[in-house]
Amino acid sequence: MCRVTELLNMAQRRSLSIGLQAFEMHLRQADTWLRGGEERGILCRRGLNLPPEQRAAGRAQIAEALAQIAALADRFDLAAADDDLGATIAAQMSVDWANLCDARSAKLRRYGEVDPRLPDLLDADLDRLALLALSLAALGRGGQEETITDG
Repeated sequence: MCRVTELLNMAQRRSLSIGLQAFEMHLRQADTWLRGGEERGILCRRGLNLPPEQRAAGRAQIAEALAQIAALADRFDLAAADDDLGATIAAQMSVDWANLCDARSAKLRRYGEVDPRLPDLLDADLDRLALLALSLAALGRGGQEETITDG
């Protein structure tokens, strides 16, 4: 008699597991939004404009999908993966550092003439933000400094 876990080779198990993990993470994020999780920032605002009955229907579908994922994980003996959010913070802050460097007045010249007053009003603040992004990236890596050059 063949055990169901023997139906998949290692690469197939990994592929199935990764696909289900990604779907679960997205389901859980959608559930947070459906519960009313809104973000009210300075330059960004995110919310979900759905009536309560549609939110409830979505949450019921999410619960059904999570139950199915749990059944598949049990059937194929798939282990939970630990996701270190520090690596995510480090990656996002590194990208933000690059974007902040690209927003400096010298780089804005590629979009047209730059007012001569702009560097004094913008660059020092962007430099401070870029350093904060680098510091947060290092924090996400457990305090390890990374050498990045502005090119």
